[in-house]
Amino acid sequence: MNFFSTEILLICGLLVLVSGCATPTSPSGGPRDEEGPKIINIVPESGTTNFSESQIELSFSEFVERSSLGQAVIIEPDIGLDYSLDWGRKSVAIEFDRELPDSTTIIVTIGTELSDTNGNEMTEPRRIAVSTGPEIDEGEIKGRVVDAQTGKGTSGDRVLLYQTPVDLTQKADYLAQTDTSGRFNFTYLSPGNYKVFWVADQNRSKIWEQERERAQPFYRETIMLEKAGKDSLGTIYKAGSDTTKPKIQGVGLFSSRRLRLRFSENIELTDSSAIAINDTLGNSYAEAATLYIQPNERYVLFARSGKNLNPQETYQLVARNIRDLADNVRSKASYRFEGSAQEDTTQQRIISQENQDGIYPDEPLEIVYAKPITEQAIRDSLYVVRGDSLIQKWEHLETDQNRLRVRAGGNWEQGLDYEIQVWNPITASRKSYPLNVWHPADYGSIAFAMTDTTDHQPYHLSLTTEERGNMIDTTFTDSVEIKDLPPLQYKVIIYGDRNNNQRWDAGQVQPFREPEPYFIQQNIPVKKGFASEVSVSFE
Repeated sequence: MNFFSTEILLICGLLVLVSGCATPTSPSGGPRDEEGPKIINIVPESGTTNFSESQIELSFSEFVERSSLGQAVIIEPDIGLDYSLDWGRKSVAIEFDRELPDSTTIIVTIGTELSDTNGNEMTEPRRIAVSTGPEIDEGEIKGRVVDAQTGKGTSGDRVLLYQTPVDLTQKADYLAQTDTSGRFNFTYLSPGNYKVFWVADQNRSKIWEQERERAQPFYRETIMLEKAGKDSLGTIYKAGSDTTKPKIQGVGLFSSRRLRLRFSENIELTDSSAIAINDTLGNSYAEAATLYIQPNERYVLFARSGKNLNPQETYQLVARNIRDLADNVRSKASYRFEGSAQEDTTQQRIISQENQDGIYPDEPLEIVYAKPITEQAIRDSLYVVRGDSLIQKWEHLETDQNRLRVRAGGNWEQGLDYEIQVWNPITASRKSYPLNVWHPADYGSIAFAMTDTTDHQPYHLSLTTEERGNMIDTTFTDSVEIKDLPPLQYKVIIYGDRNNNQRWDAGQVQPFREPEPYFIQQNIPVKKGFASEVSVSFE
């Protein structure tokens, strides 16, 4: 055999070794795989007693990404038990490195980090329990973690459980992960007293790092389990993880007056939003009018300076009271930039319609244009279809910078259909906007009633819609009916302000302070002439 043939054989042998060590992959072709792996067989079965073997074998429904299993495996209680993995094609043996302690229930959890070779993760964690003694612990603690702004749960939230006495500097004795509905379940627990709380365990250490990780308690500081006892912690509402206020990341000039502000995240304007421009000495130079937020890039805000911004000068832009979508308000954000001598080449065009969901009888239809309205054609070419009549000279118009407001000249009449035909200069044609006017006959109501009316404590209620934001803020005790609501979908948040600080508090883990009562419900429908009924429970 010559050297060339030998070299080829060596390369082939290396390729065989490499392919044998790599994660096997599923055959290509066919429909896209979007389903995560499942554990289809366990040896020995969960619940086995008098377990004396040194390994637990798992079989999967498909090829898994082997590197993901290391992050997914949790062995409890945390007694420093190490293990190694012995892989088959679609199976793995978890081999313990030493003999298991006597009369102990060992729990192996496979978390949702386990994924298949296409990156699809397990939808919910799987627990396997074996006992080295004649009995297996059967205690159980369950609960739920949901988002305080949406009322929905997400998979993978981590809940820590310590058996008393508690040392929060050490790893938790047990860890549970939520499923897609936010529910979690500690099973196979021995009798004892336990402390349970949710934590944003960013580095997955099973330790709450109090300086940088958020944590929230349940409504009880500790929970006592009898032998084979079962208990529920109820639901806690996870306060918004987004506490970062929006920052200005850049200011660009499309002309000597037109500004493009780029923020760190999607933003909204508040009633007190304002933009000021200072000169190099910090003296006030000009105010800038907010024009619009880019519809498909909600982190971009266009504005117009009241004075030309000279190219030889450096300016400081100061934006006040800009809010992100998580209601974090930046009271002051600043950015330095240079002026420009470029002429404004922005083409006038329609950007959006405000209040698309509907308007009250005395409200205007508001159309947002790309730049301040100076063309008389926009006013002269506006038509109003009122019932069967076409009105070509509508008098009740007003402009404010880049906004055109079409008013009724009183109230929009009930029983008449309106259509506003607005001139769009860039297409040299009219765009039609049918009016959806809410008249009193269209209103409905929502009745809220507490399921537990024994405490007679005041509760704060806020009612919002996606389009209009906050509609109602009020307080009540046992029940309340909110009347004269237009036919929309509503979100309600109700909480008890027990410490009178004008906000809801999610509680404190250490020292313990229980969460204040909280309730959220999305998509409450209001229909014409009907009262929707909502039962409020804090369980």
